[in-house]
Amino acid sequence: MRDQIDAIRARGAELVIVGNGAPNFAAGFREDFALDCPLLVDPELRAYRAAGLRRGRVELLSPRLPRNALRALRSGARQVGVQGDPWQLGGVFVIRPGGDLTYRYVSREAGDHPPVAEILAALEAGAAPISEVSAAPRAQAWLGRALSCVVDPFIVSSFDRTGFRIHSLTFRAEDLEVDLSGRRCLVTGANSGIGYETALALADLGAEVVLLCRNRERGDEAAARVRQQTGNARISVEAMDVSDLSSVRAAAARLSAAPVDVLVHNAGALLDERVETPDGLEATFATHVVGPFLLTRLLRERLEQSSDARVIWVSSGGMYTRRLDLQDPNWTSRRFDGVIAYAETKRAQVVLSELWAEALRGSSVVVNAMHPGWADTPSVQRSLPRFHRVTRNILRTPAEGADTVVWLVACPRARAWTGRFFFDREQRRTHLLPYTTESSEARRALWALCERLSAEPAR
Repeated sequence: MRDQIDAIRARGAELVIVGNGAPNFAAGFREDFALDCPLLVDPELRAYRAAGLRRGRVELLSPRLPRNALRALRSGARQVGVQGDPWQLGGVFVIRPGGDLTYRYVSREAGDHPPVAEILAALEAGAAPISEVSAAPRAQAWLGRALSCVVDPFIVSSFDRTGFRIHSLTFRAEDLEVDLSGRRCLVTGANSGIGYETALALADLGAEVVLLCRNRERGDEAAARVRQQTGNARISVEAMDVSDLSSVRAAAARLSAAPVDVLVHNAGALLDERVETPDGLEATFATHVVGPFLLTRLLRERLEQSSDARVIWVSSGGMYTRRLDLQDPNWTSRRFDGVIAYAETKRAQVVLSELWAEALRGSSVVVNAMHPGWADTPSVQRSLPRFHRVTRNILRTPAEGADTVVWLVACPRARAWTGRFFFDREQRRTHLLPYTTESSEARRALWALCERLSAEPAR
């Protein structure tokens, strides 16, 4: 682009460069390339978010990266340090006076640049404006749907990283080209894994994000990483153990002092042995069911005051194997099995999301559940070591697992649905096996049980 400045100006245009480093870094960049054009810095990434530019980690591991880096060095770049967000990818836009867009290119990996000829063609007087919003290319989307029909009947090829890559062929880029400034999002279990990636992505879209974490120190470390990587300073931590109902009540009282637009129930537990909480509840049941129910109830008024409130339950594909079973949710008369307890409570979460959607129907609040597929999270590594050893080469990244959570929170189209279950941005059935279907009586019993167990203790 530097070598084309004269050609750009001959067409009545100007090259403007925007970077996310500090001013002194930009000054060194200008000197390296002997630039004679406006060079702006955007350390808070506001322009990047407004333009819908991508962030990526896997993309930075592209085998083409060394070649791109070598090309940059040959062109005159001498700086090897990194400032700003190292994961932020770039793009090129041609904007006419008045705001018409005649060219848009979003980089998909570091060093990815468009052909200069395309840019110059977009600068010609007769170049037609393009739409800023476009669906996935028709052939790509068709391919994604066709391949999904092949892999979706098989759990491994659907839940793993291959499934995500196939399903993502149908994703619409504009769904997440949004600005969440002015929205306050609460994410439980946000210090690692899917919760952290959810918080990171929402912060990257400009939202105010509150990380609800059991361990304050780990929460503070995660919040610092989110601020550093996104340039978003509106990141805070609230210490809360969702399995401890007194902790939930105390945190909810503090959280309700400000608006609440989004509540993501992500905190999880998969235990090897039965652990009882201070409230006398089995910890898995308390973490996944009773605690989130109480938090939703306590924040309900704040959520209803939002013009566009969303509650997301992060379930698991494991729930497909279990039916709603309320005979012994506390595991007092059964021999404890952590995997079954996990799956049963994840089934209960899906039912609760449907019940909350019914309870809040007619308000501004939509409630949905999702499952992330098989993601390589610290929880999986810690709780399912054998499963992780066998599948680690096919597991999704935590960011891929979090994608549908972020989509349900941010996508304007997602507001049209409530009480639904999603996987990879598509509505999915909640039952695959007939014996897992629950009765209406069992659904009502779950709600009544949660109300009774989360009731304020008598003084």
